[in-house]
Parts: sequence; C-alpha cells; structure tokens
Amino acid sequence: MKIYGKKRALNALTNFGRSGRMPHALLLYGARGIGKRTLADYVAMGYMCEKHGAVPCMQCNECRRVSEHIHPDVVYPLKLMGDKERYNMDGLRQLISDCYIKPNDGDIRVCIFEKLDEMRPEHQNALLKFIEEPLDFNRYIFTAEKKVSILETILSRVTAVEVDGADGADLWAALAEKGIGGERAEELYARFGGNIGAALTFEESGEELQYMTAAVNAAEAIAGRRESACLMALLSLKTREELFETLGILSDIFAEAAAKRGGKEPAGAFRAQSDKLAAGFSTKALTGLYNEAVRLYGMSFTNPNLRLFAGECCGAFFTVMEK
Repeated sequence: MKIYGKKRALNALTNFGRSGRMPHALLLYGARGIGKRTLADYVAMGYMCEKHGAVPCMQCNECRRVSEHIHPDVVYPLKLMGDKERYNMDGLRQLISDCYIKPNDGDIRVCIFEKLDEMRPEHQNALLKFIEEPLDFNRYIFTAEKKVSILETILSRVTAVEVDGADGADLWAALAEKGIGGERAEELYARFGGNIGAALTFEESGEELQYMTAAVNAAEAIAGRRESACLMALLSLKTREELFETLGILSDIFAEAAAKRGGKEPAGAFRAQSDKLAAGFSTKALTGLYNEAVRLYGMSFTNPNLRLFAGECCGAFFTVMEK
C-alpha cells in the first residue's frame, strides 16, 4: 500500500500517534477521489500494527490484513447494510449491538463509516451514544466529502482532518504506477490537479460522468456570466445524487478560485475553471459563490424538485455575482 500526497493530513495523524493521543473518533473529509478510504485504511493499520509505533510499519501481518481488507476487526459498516450500500436503521442497530462484543483477534476493533455526509439525520443520531460513550476496544473512522450535512452533535464528538491532494510529483508517480506517463499525465494533472482518484477514474472509464460535465459547464457559464447556459447545465442532471455531486464540485471550484485570488496555488481539480473564475471575480464574490454552493449542497438532502431547484441554484449564483 502506497500513500501519495496527503502530506498535511499525514503530518496531523503522525503527530497524534507520537503524542499518544490518537482520537477515538476521527473524521477524514475531502473531495471525491482524494484518497479518504486509503487514508482510513492507513489509520486502521496504525491501530492494528504489531510494532505499535507512531506510524504503521505497513509490512507486518496485521498491516497486510488491513491493506487487503481481510482483517476481521476492521469493519466497513456501509458494506454490511445489504441495501445497495445505503445506511439503514436495522443495519446500524445490528452493528452497534455486535460492537459490544469484544474483537475477534486482538484488543481493538476499528469501524470505518464511509460517506457520513450521505447518512440521514436519524441514522447519524443513532450513532451519537455509540460515539459519545465508546467501549475501550472500539475506534471509529468516518469519511465525508463535506461537513455541511453532518450533524453538529456528531462533529463535536469527532476530530476532523481534511485530506489534501497530491503535488505534481506524487500525482505523476501514482499515474506511472498505472502505466500512465508523458503528455497524458500532464493533461490529467491540468484537469484534476492533486486528485489522484478522480484522474484514475476518468482515465479508466474513458468518459466524463454527467455530474462532472454539469459542474464544469456551470462553472464555465458562471465565469462567462451566461445565466441561461448555467441553468441548462444544471437542468441536464437527472437525479438528486447527481445534483449533490455537482454542487460539491462547484463549491470546490469556487474555493480553489478564491485561494488563487489570495496568491495560493491549491493542488485541486478543475484548474481551468478555477483559473477563469479567479481572473474574473473578486475574492468577495468568489467567497459568496462558495457559501451559496455549500448552502445549496445542504439543501439538496431535502429531496427537492430537481427542475425547480436547478433554477433556484442558478438564480442564487447570479444574485451573488450581481452584488
């Protein structure tokens, strides 16, 4: 198992390990494809590693079993739900009950809850006592793209670490491992910045996902101040899940553009669009667009009428621009 990039997140986790204060509940958040699942496995190795160092050795039998996803005491609840990998109350209750039994092989059990931000509020509430009053042998790792749809009661009980992307050298090394190099690697870096997972997914699928296309087209329309084109991009979406993903990407694009206005060069995806927005809007306007995208992202969980909500999103963005 090789970890590429994520240097700030790795530094934070290493500091926890060195101090002996690794949180019992950890939230890893960042863009889709950025490597949250890989980092969650790395943290789980740290709990299980036979050498018990500040960082996992990644070579012992315990680390190997975690890496290969065959460790009996590293549990992925979303895989156990049995309903198209969606959380459900019966599954969560059974999991919580099972976690009151001691681990199979050792002294620690690690539960890796993926996509916490897609968990319904009632399901998050079901976890509150489970997190708040942990048994000595249980540890929890959560992953999410955004924190906005996570209950404050949950956020107050976890330690949040943002998962950052890779620099150019790390991205090219990761792509080279998959046999991708030269001009193609340069193109993928220009397109996806430090998001290795997004670059590899795009390369393997050979086509754009609809929500990615919609986000790019909407960002281009906003950069060009073309409201009707923005609306058409959002109206191309067919499901709530696509809308959810599109708003998440747009918030990332606006954040990158604002960072560039501030003199930073984040290793994020959609560099061409963030460059155009940074060139055409003030930091205040970009911050306003980001705040609107985050607000609308949270609203997408309320299952709105897609066509009406697409119009509301477009109108909200252009209202910010007019200010």
